[in-house]
Amino acid sequence: MKGNIFISVPNTDLDQNLPISRYDWTENTYTEEGEVDTTTSVNPTWNQYGVRYAPQYGTPVLAGSHTVYEMDASWKESEVSLLIALGSGLSAPNYTLMTNAEAREFIAENTPKGI
Repeated sequence: MKGNIFISVPNTDLDQNLPISRYDWTENTYTEEGEVDTTTSVNPTWNQYGVRYAPQYGTPVLAGSHTVYEMDASWKESEVSLLIALGSGLSAPNYTLMTNAEAREFIAENTPKGI
């Protein structure tokens, strides 16, 4: 386990932006001389996060109508609270935070056999 938390995101929301800025990045365009022309800040969607951080946390796992992402989130910086707030008023497994063991169980229960 490389991250400290797992979250199940509804597949219908994968184009929504992450609520925490830890995973933001910048993208530059360059002039013909190789100098920075423009800089754009990217607050990634869940899909973008999954692609960019797969080498660090592993590929997100499709589990039925949800995708499970692994990540680091800080209690001290209130990042965990921001993630918890995503699921406020929703029933599990929508934006449910899980431990490693819980994520494994959820994935096993929601992945068709034979895959």
